[in-house]
Formats: sequence, structure tokens, C-alpha cells
Amino acid sequence: MEEELFDAIHANAERHWWFRGRQKIALSLLDRFYGKRGAGARVLDLGCGVGNNLKALEPYGEVWGADPSEKALAYCRQRFTGRLDEVWLPDKLPYEEKTFDLVVMLDVLEHVEDDVGALQRVLRILKPGGTYLLTVPALRWLWSYHDVEHHHFRRYHRGDLRRKLTRLGFEVPHISYINFLLLPAMGMARMMLRPKTWSARDLQNGTGAGGRLLERIFRFERHMLWLGTLPIGGSLVAVARRPQNLELPPWRKGDPLPTRRESKHMLRAVQKAPEGEPPKVAT
Repeated sequence: MEEELFDAIHANAERHWWFRGRQKIALSLLDRFYGKRGAGARVLDLGCGVGNNLKALEPYGEVWGADPSEKALAYCRQRFTGRLDEVWLPDKLPYEEKTFDLVVMLDVLEHVEDDVGALQRVLRILKPGGTYLLTVPALRWLWSYHDVEHHHFRRYHRGDLRRKLTRLGFEVPHISYINFLLLPAMGMARMMLRPKTWSARDLQNGTGAGGRLLERIFRFERHMLWLGTLPIGGSLVAVARRPQNLELPPWRKGDPLPTRRESKHMLRAVQKAPEGEPPKVAT
């Protein structure tokens, strides 16, 4: 992500309809599938950005934050006193296996070229039975200059994301599109945006009266998700778990990690496995 965007996000995220609505949906799903556990559990906000979700995650456990941007972490330190780490997925993740009860990644995976390798690392640092909540941008036809400026490698479809998660070993109790109600407006805006350069100043446009209306519409979807999944939307949200009985080949912090090519080879191998067979995982 462009460094100047962190300045704009820090200035506007707490009032911006998108960040506020996404947080409400994420917390609603955590209440449903994980539950508030307090200091007895350990939570990682992986790709925490400027830290506007760190405080909101505190009811779920002891919160750690991690991000590749030192500028973003500097903003986090202004209002968060917990542990913060500089990380790069998948190669630099300074945590032992089975460290966290909950890992949260809100719109992070699309920034990682080797997303399979990143998912492998998350699976390893989760405790058995641990929960993983992530959101990602959805639908390839929505690709616009917004994605380019934010350094996205891809947008996802539900089947793609579910397949990667399950074939690496995750259980996936819930996966759904979100930003369903606003999708027509989002699609129109992206079509108009494609030839234009996005500016960090545009974040200010989502913090006024119009933004508050959009937030109400967006966050209403958390109630719809209690009834089932949404058929389409501009983003995806997934709740995944590391199975209690899943044991991975030994790996220690500091050991060489699989390369992007090795991760892709592993994914192709498990995709060929017959349905019902246990997922194979790489060392």
C-alpha cells in the first residue's frame, strides 16, 4: 500500500463508513463463532494497519498487532500499548507454532503474492481449535485502479477462497459475500474509477452524512448473515478453524519456509487428492 494512504486512513478510518461497517460485521461473526474470552486467550491482528481494530478486539483476548509497514506501526503505538511486530507474509512471521487462539486478517491476504504460503503460516501459528477470521475483496470484474493503487494481487471468488482454505487443512464453518446491498453502487463507481488515479483525499468523502447512511446499510448485513450467506457482494468474509486433531510436520521459528513455487506445487498436489481424503500439508 502507498505510504501516504496510512496518513489518510489514520485521519479518517474511525469515521469512515467502510471501516466502521466492516468492523461491525467482523465482531458480530466473532461473537457468534468464537466468543469473548478475555485475557486468557491470545489474539493476533495480522496486518493491523494503523490499529483501528486493536482496541475492538480486546474482549476476545490479549491482542498483538503485526504489520509490514513501520509507518503503520508508529500510528498504532500512539494509542495501543500491547505487543506490535513488523512482519512480512509469508516469509517473516516471528511466532512459534500454536501461539494464537484467534488470528484476524481484514483485507490483508490480497496484498500477499504467495497467499497459499501465507495461509500455511496462519494455520501453523493457530492453536488446535483456533479461529481464523479474514475478509478479502471479491469479484474479479470489480478490478479497478483502486486495486492497483492499494497493491492488490487479486480479488477472490467464494469457491476459490474456500478451496484454498479447506485443502490446506482448515475447517470452514462460515464463508459469505458481504457488501451485497451496496454492490450496484460499488460496481458503478468502480467502472467510473477504472481510468482514474485514486487519491488518499477520497477517504474523506466517506465520513459525512452520506457515509453514515452507507454505514447503516453495510452493517445491517451482519443481521442477514445470521440467517445464512449472501449470494454475491464486493467482499468476502470467512471464519475458519484449525482442526483439533490436525498435526503438521515439525517446523520451528527461523527454519526456512516453503518458497512460492513450492507452495503452489503443494496446492496443486492436494487439489488432485480424492474428495474425503485428509488434506496433505507441506513442511
